Amino acid sequence: MKIESKPLRYAHAEGHTDVCFSEDGQHIITCGHDGDVRIWLGIEDDDPNSHCVGESALAVCFKDKRLYVANDNHTVQAYTFPAFDKDGIVTRFTAPVTQIMSSPQIEVLGCCSENMESKICNLEGGAPLFVMTEHKGPVLSVAICPHMKYAGHCLWRWSVKDMGYRHTENCRISFEPTEGKYLAYPNNREIILLDSESWGQRLTFTHNSIKCAISQCLFSPCGQYIAGSTLAGQIAVWEVQSGTCIGIIEHPTSHNVSAMAWSPKGNGVLAYCDIAGQLGMLVNCYGQDSNKVNGDSEDIEMVERDDNDELVENLIHNYESDDDNAISLEKIKNDTLGLTTEQESRPQSRHAAPAPSAVPPQPPFQPSATPAHLEHRYMCWNDIGIVRCHTAENGESSIDIEFHDSSLHHGINLNNYLNHTMASLSSSVLALACETPSKLVCISLMGSSKEWSVAMPDTEEILCVSATSALVACATDARLLRLFTTMGTQRQVISLPGPAVALSGFNTTVMAVYHSTDPGLSDQHLAMDIIALNGRQVRSKTVHLPLTPGCKLAWLGCTDVGSPCTYDTAGILRLYDIASGIWMPICDTTAHSKGASDTWFIVSISEPTQTVRVILCRGTSYPLTVPRPIVTEIPLQIPLCELDNEKSQYEEQLVRWAHTTADVDVKTARETALKLFALACRSEIEQRALELMELLKDEKLLPLAAKYASRLGRMHLADKLSDLADRWHTDADKLNVAHNSHFQELETQETYDVTQDDMNSSIIIPQRINKKVESVAPIKPVPIKSSPMGKRNPFRKQQDTIKSGQNPLSLTDRTLVEVHTVPEATENNDPLTPLEGETFVIWFSRNKSTLEEQHPELTPSELTRQGVRMFKSIQTASEGPQKRKLEDSTDASVTNAPKQSKLSAFAFQKK
Repeated sequence: MKIESKPLRYAHAEGHTDVCFSEDGQHIITCGHDGDVRIWLGIEDDDPNSHCVGESALAVCFKDKRLYVANDNHTVQAYTFPAFDKDGIVTRFTAPVTQIMSSPQIEVLGCCSENMESKICNLEGGAPLFVMTEHKGPVLSVAICPHMKYAGHCLWRWSVKDMGYRHTENCRISFEPTEGKYLAYPNNREIILLDSESWGQRLTFTHNSIKCAISQCLFSPCGQYIAGSTLAGQIAVWEVQSGTCIGIIEHPTSHNVSAMAWSPKGNGVLAYCDIAGQLGMLVNCYGQDSNKVNGDSEDIEMVERDDNDELVENLIHNYESDDDNAISLEKIKNDTLGLTTEQESRPQSRHAAPAPSAVPPQPPFQPSATPAHLEHRYMCWNDIGIVRCHTAENGESSIDIEFHDSSLHHGINLNNYLNHTMASLSSSVLALACETPSKLVCISLMGSSKEWSVAMPDTEEILCVSATSALVACATDARLLRLFTTMGTQRQVISLPGPAVALSGFNTTVMAVYHSTDPGLSDQHLAMDIIALNGRQVRSKTVHLPLTPGCKLAWLGCTDVGSPCTYDTAGILRLYDIASGIWMPICDTTAHSKGASDTWFIVSISEPTQTVRVILCRGTSYPLTVPRPIVTEIPLQIPLCELDNEKSQYEEQLVRWAHTTADVDVKTARETALKLFALACRSEIEQRALELMELLKDEKLLPLAAKYASRLGRMHLADKLSDLADRWHTDADKLNVAHNSHFQELETQETYDVTQDDMNSSIIIPQRINKKVESVAPIKPVPIKSSPMGKRNPFRKQQDTIKSGQNPLSLTDRTLVEVHTVPEATENNDPLTPLEGETFVIWFSRNKSTLEEQHPELTPSELTRQGVRMFKSIQTASEGPQKRKLEDSTDASVTNAPKQSKLSAFAFQKK
C-alpha cells in the first residue's frame, strides 16, 4: 500500500519546529519558534493544549510521563504531563540546545548544544553522567545505542559541506532501537548504515527521485524501517533488510523538514514538522494499512492469552526446529515488540559478514564555491571576480558577476533559467554548467561578449568545470575530461583514471584531481593529472595528492605564477614545485585561527608577495553573502620545527624563497644568509657554518662570510671558506665535460628525446624555466684591437665567470644566484648561434620554437636529432674564427686546445 500524507496543519510560527510522541502514542507534542509547546490528540485535533515556555522553544522530548523542553535560556526544563507543571532543570548550556533525545530502552537523556558540548544526563537532573567536550564544532545531533555502549554525534563541521547548517537546517543520526547494531547517518543524497561492532559500512539507502541532500534519518521503533528527509521537504522510507524504498512523499510547499517522530504504537505512522511551523503526518509507512497493523498486534496478544496448551507446545517445538518457515511464538513477540532473548541458539544466517571499515569517497566539488543548496551562495570567488547565485522563494534564480578590476569587464547579471550550479571565472571567459540537463554555457569577456554553449551526451553529466585564460575544461561522470578553447572549439577529450573530484587551471594548463583508488580506512586516495597544451602537443604528468590523515580536499587552484596548490579540511595549504617535483606545506591556517570552529576560505595565493588572500569564517566553513565578508592576507610560512627561535625563522625564509618565485632583492637574501651564518659561528658550530655556505653556493656571498669569520677570530673556518670557491670551479668544470660527452651520442639514438626531463616542466610553468635560462650570463665576445706590434698579454689573470653547472641541492637556484645575476648584452644577432659555454640542452630549449617553425613536419625525436646536427655544425663553423677573435678565453679551453692553436693565438695577421 502506498504511503499516504495527511493535510498539513498550522502548529507554530515560522521557524525551527520540533515534534515527538508520548510513550503511549496517544498524543503528539510540538514546540516552535514562538515559544509555545502544544499537545495534540491527533493530526485532526482543532484545539490542542498550548503552554508558553519562553521566547522560543528549540527541542522537546517525552520520557516517563515527563516533558523535557529546551528554551531560549539554553536550559533543558522538565515538566509534568499532562498537568505541565515545572519539575526542575535537567542541565544548562552556554549556547542554544540543538536536540534532546531518549528511547524506551535507556533511562537517560541525551542533550547537545551549539557550544560544542554534548551531555548524557540523569532524568532527575543533577550533574551530567557524561560530558563530551572535545568536539571541533557545534553539535547538531546526538544518538545513544540501547545498550548504552556507544553514543554518536553529528557536528557542524562534519555536516556543513553537505547541508550548510543553520537553525532551520538540521542533521539527525539514529541508532537501531532494538539492539543498537546499526548507526545511520545522512551523507549528501544517501543514508549510510554502519555496523556498530566493526564500524564498517553495511548498506546505503538512496533513490533517483531524491533532489538534494538528506538532512536527517530516523529508525522505526521496530528497527525494520528507516525514514529520511531532505532539504527540499522530501520524505522517503526504506526497508532496512532489503534496502527497498517503500515510497517518497513530496512536501506540498518544498519546505525543509526540521523534525520527524515515529509513533510508538508500531503502526507505521510518522509525524513531521517543517521550518514554516507546520505539522504533517504520513500513514501506511510500513507498506500496509496502519489500521491493519494495529489489528495484527491485537491478534498476537490473543494468541498469547490462549489457554490451549497443545498449541503452545507445538509453537515451542516449531521454534526449536531447524525449519526457517516454522511458526514461533517467541519470534513473533521479538519481531513485533522489539524484544530480544538472552541466548540465541539459531545462527544468524541472514546477516552478512561485517564489511571493512572505509570512509565514503569524496564527491566532486567546485573550488572557492559554497554548497549548491543555499539560497544565496558563491559559485566562484577568485582573484578575477565574484560569481553569486540568488534563489528566490518562488524558485527563480539569478547570477551576479562582479569583477575586481572594472577595466577588465563591467558587471554582469544573468537569469539562471537553466539552473546552473557550477561556475568558473577567468580573465577571458565565464563558464557555467548545470547537471540536468547537462550543458556547458560560456560567455567570452574579450571584446564584445559572445555566448556559446554545448550540450553533453545523454549518458554524461558534468561534475565540475574550470576556466582559464586560454581553455575551458569540464569533467563528466563518464570519467572524461573535455577541453575547449575560450571561443568554443573542442580541443581535446581525455579519459581520467578515476572519478573526478575537482578541476583547476592556469593559462594552457589544466589540473584534474580524481580518485586513484577506493578510499582507505580513513584517508582519501587522490591523484592529479597536470595536462599542458602547447599548440598541437598535449603533455601530461601524474602526481599523487597528499592530504592530512582523515581529511578531504577543500580547495584546488594555482598561484599567480602557475604553481599548483591544494588545501585540505585540516587547514594545510600545499604547493607543488614543478622544478623539483615535490609537495610542500607552505601555510598552516589553523595557527591563525582563534576559535576551534573557525575556518578559512581560500581566495587566491600570491608567490611574489608570499601571501594568501583568505576569508575568515567564524563558526562555519563558508562565508556569508550578506554582509559581504572581508578578505584578509596571511603570510606563507613553511612549518619547520621550532619556528619561535631566530635560527628556524631564517631557515624557513631561505627554504621558502628557494621553492617559490618570491619577490626578494639581493640585499635581503644575502642578509638572511649571513645572519644564519653568524648564528652558527656564535654557537661555536663551525662545521654548520661551513655546511651552510656549501648549501647556499653563492660566490659573492662567500667572501663576506670569510671576512666575518676572520673578524670573529675563526681563522680555520676562514681558510676553509677560501678553499671552497676553487673546489666549486673544479666541480663545475667536471660536470660541464660530462654533459658535453653525454650529448655527443645523441645523433645515433633513435627515440631519445632531450625534453623528457628538462623541458617537461617548461611547458607547464614557462616563467620559471625562462628565468633560469636568463640566469646564465653569456660571455661577451670582444674583437681584438688591431695593433702593428700585436701586443698582448697571454698571462693576464682570467676573470671568474658563472658556471652553468649548479648544485641540484642549491637553495640559490631562484634566490641567491638567480636574483643576483644580470645577463650582459650580447652582440650575437643570430639566435641559433650558441653562446659561449652554452651546452646543447640550454641551446635546444632556447631555440626549440624556432626549430619547430623551420621543420614542422618532424616529430619530437626527429627534431632533437636535427638539433644535434645543427648544434655541431654551428660549433664546427665558428670554432676557428672565434678563437682568433676572442680577447679572453677560459682556462679550460686553453688547456684542452692543441699546441698549434695555442701558438696561432700569438700570430699577427698580414695586412
